Amino acid sequence: MSKKNIKRKIQWHPGFVTGIDLELSEYQSGMTQEREYNLNTKPLAIDVLIRKNDSTVIKNNEIGRLFRRYNIIEYKSPDDHMDIDTYYKVNGYACLFKACGDQVDSIKAEDVTISLFRHTKPKGLFRRFKREGILIVNPYPGIYYVKGNSMFSLQIVVTRELDPDKHIWLVALSGRLKKKQVERVLKRAAQLTDQREKRLVDSVLQVCIAANQTIVEELKKEEESMCQALREIMEPELKQSMKEGMKKGMKKGILSRQLSRFAK
Repeated sequence: MSKKNIKRKIQWHPGFVTGIDLELSEYQSGMTQEREYNLNTKPLAIDVLIRKNDSTVIKNNEIGRLFRRYNIIEYKSPDDHMDIDTYYKVNGYACLFKACGDQVDSIKAEDVTISLFRHTKPKGLFRRFKREGILIVNPYPGIYYVKGNSMFSLQIVVTRELDPDKHIWLVALSGRLKKKQVERVLKRAAQLTDQREKRLVDSVLQVCIAANQTIVEELKKEEESMCQALREIMEPELKQSMKEGMKKGMKKGILSRQLSRFAK
């Protein structure tokens, strides 16, 4: 089989979960993130559930401004569709979550929000909303509030339209980035000083680099400063990967394989 026919399976969801964590890093002390939150004993899970403390006020993040006590997040990768059934499915998740409180009405409907994330605008879903008279409000770039036909506050976040400086890690989860965008992501990663953020950013970089390999190869050839940035990013991961490989014989991660040449 030729290389052109081999399509690498990109793990978008882990990158997104890390990206939303980085997105709200400023408010980490006031929120708890639960991944694949099980709604029942059967396999029915929310992508991400973020519990926000009542005292936490989110002012500096456009995505988090809608958040209340319980925030249900559904992510669709660039290869997935977001249609009317997605909309009703996640509303169903929210209904089940609201009904699973410890006591009757212990989880208030007004304390639950829904956020749907996708790289490109779900035009078919928006047309359906328009036909059914559902109002869509666009208060910030890439963020759409859906008014009506839902018992919960709901927003659709189109990451392609977000401000790339304010929401760099979510915008990075795309296979359609331009060279300047990839360069900005890699340089921003190299500039991180917070140890928690440095650990988290690796998952986003794995997705970004795997999905934009051609551009990354160009940057390797053209930008010596970028090569240095990549070396700085990868040095801890490569050392740890080599250490684990010697002990356990485990394979290196995707990002280590992609950039191992820069560790020399």
